Amino acid sequence: MKDILFASNGHGEDVIAGRVLDRLAARRPQLAVEGWPMVGEGAAYAARGIATVGARNLLPSAGFATLDPALMARDLKAGWIGTYWRQAVGARAMRGRYRMIVAVGDIVPIGAGVLARTPFVFIGCAKSAYYGPRHGYTGLEKRLLCRHCVETYPRDPLTAGELERAGVACRYLGNPMMDGLEGTGDRLGIGEGETVVGLLAGTRADAETNMLDLIAAAGAAPRHIPDPARLRFVFAARSEFDPQAFAAAFGTDPRLAGWRVASAGAREGVVMRLEHPAGMQVLVAKGRFPDVLRLSRVVVGMAGTANEQAIGLGIPLVTVPSSGVQGERYVRMKMEYFGGAAVLAAREPDAIAGAVAGLLADPARCARMATAGRERMGLPGGSDAIAQAILHRFDEAAAGRSAA
Repeated sequence: MKDILFASNGHGEDVIAGRVLDRLAARRPQLAVEGWPMVGEGAAYAARGIATVGARNLLPSAGFATLDPALMARDLKAGWIGTYWRQAVGARAMRGRYRMIVAVGDIVPIGAGVLARTPFVFIGCAKSAYYGPRHGYTGLEKRLLCRHCVETYPRDPLTAGELERAGVACRYLGNPMMDGLEGTGDRLGIGEGETVVGLLAGTRADAETNMLDLIAAAGAAPRHIPDPARLRFVFAARSEFDPQAFAAAFGTDPRLAGWRVASAGAREGVVMRLEHPAGMQVLVAKGRFPDVLRLSRVVVGMAGTANEQAIGLGIPLVTVPSSGVQGERYVRMKMEYFGGAAVLAAREPDAIAGAVAGLLADPARCARMATAGRERMGLPGGSDAIAQAILHRFDEAAAGRSAA
């Protein structure tokens, strides 16, 4: 029998599971742990050498089917029913294989914990009371947590209060999403007097298409922002970004006329630099996500978790629908959560540039947005605190088995 199974349902959830796993390994390296990436390939587990098990959801929507009928139709055609049936059967077969399960995400890993009939704790990183009743915790989720979950670790104090009132055993211990954002202090060659606008194109397959849209928006800045030569638009690129392939796509997009590739090819840090006749620059950075955030006065995001991390650091966010699964319906849902921490702009160059200009010209509004974002995302330190709590519950269960 293995000690712990981590079951997580999405890229961001896998990353959070990985952070908690790191802290568990530091505190108790002898633990026998496996991972179940329920949606996607589970790169966060592979990067840590964690063995993975279980059926995976590799459907077109990447887990967002319930937000958009068109995505649901694609998933149904690709085998939605069979995928979830295999996961349910697999969860039931896991009974007796693990001493504890750590569920990370939402109803899907909660259901896996229930079906496995194994003591489980839940890291509630996907939902929040800030979403309101439509996209917050449902009555079913609360009942399952109340009846079956040993302990729940919600992402913010407001949600902890809501779950406690529903009878769920929970503790707010910080938000793992806010861990690991300290940065290196690398200014990426940007001067102190220059204004940085962070650009988050996401980490999914549509990331490079989103980058082209955001560069087009940067090109619209001179129509909205005085002294555009001081602007530095900085991408936090995904690890798979290929500067040479992107340069080829960049050269065929008529919206980007005027921009030129000034440099490309480094493997880390600034891997590509674009220049505009108005003096603006676009920098593409790899392996510097926290540094990009901490340099930015405003962030424009077509991402998921990264957008939330930006508001958690108090950075005003312009959120834009992506060209992929995180489109308009997804962004409208996220705006219920963001509230005053973000503004919504259409995926159109002047709309994005105008939104950025409005924020740069309004420090008072930016200060209010910073307060709202920090309130929603909570405190760092959650990964280690939750790891300690998991070990406490694990040891309690072990002591109970010994006594029996």
